[in-house]
Amino acid sequence: MSNAPYLPLFPHLTSILENVTVLDFETTGVSGSKGRVIEIAAIKGSNSQITGRLHTLVKLKGELPKKITEITGITPQDLVNGLEERTAFLILQEFIGDSTVVAHNIPFDLGFLYSTYRRLKLNPVQHPFLDTLSVCRLRQPSPRSLPDMCKAYNIPLTRWHRALPDATATWHLLHRLHEESPLDYMRNKLVLNTKYGTPYWLPPLAEVLPATDTPEATGSISLQE
Repeated sequence: MSNAPYLPLFPHLTSILENVTVLDFETTGVSGSKGRVIEIAAIKGSNSQITGRLHTLVKLKGELPKKITEITGITPQDLVNGLEERTAFLILQEFIGDSTVVAHNIPFDLGFLYSTYRRLKLNPVQHPFLDTLSVCRLRQPSPRSLPDMCKAYNIPLTRWHRALPDATATWHLLHRLHEESPLDYMRNKLVLNTKYGTPYWLPPLAEVLPATDTPEATGSISLQE
């Protein structure tokens, strides 16, 4: 396989929604370099049509923190039947392909994705991305967590902090935001929470836009803002 990054051809001539993968992870912590992914959900689509779904638990070598079980409801017994980590991420990388990766607070998800790519010595691709949280920082008052934005845009969220419900809600949020005003200008753009200063890591391809108002309240050190 080539080591060249996945990039769409002529991205500025292609609508961002023509080839997207909405991604959500549940993890053992907040750091991609120290934590591990325990649940993956990805929804692939073209414009308003869903073309594929990927959902799996991931086996964990080591102990699952009790706090994570409290947040997610995922237990050590649940992970026994998950995919092996390498298998899961090989499938995920192929599933994403050359699409634009979408998430709510995408530095979190891409941080885990790229850390896992490196640790497992997988093909070191760089994915174009769109961060729905950054879009919301430009359009909505705080707080802007996924549940808050689902409430603002009248989107069902059956359960927070489980990968598939979160990915499904983010898919709908993406389309509501695009209907409100096209999102093509937000490819590879981030609006940061100034409360925490400059982060130690930004995704490759990222361009930081200035924040327009005061930081939002996050409510906790949750795995998603």
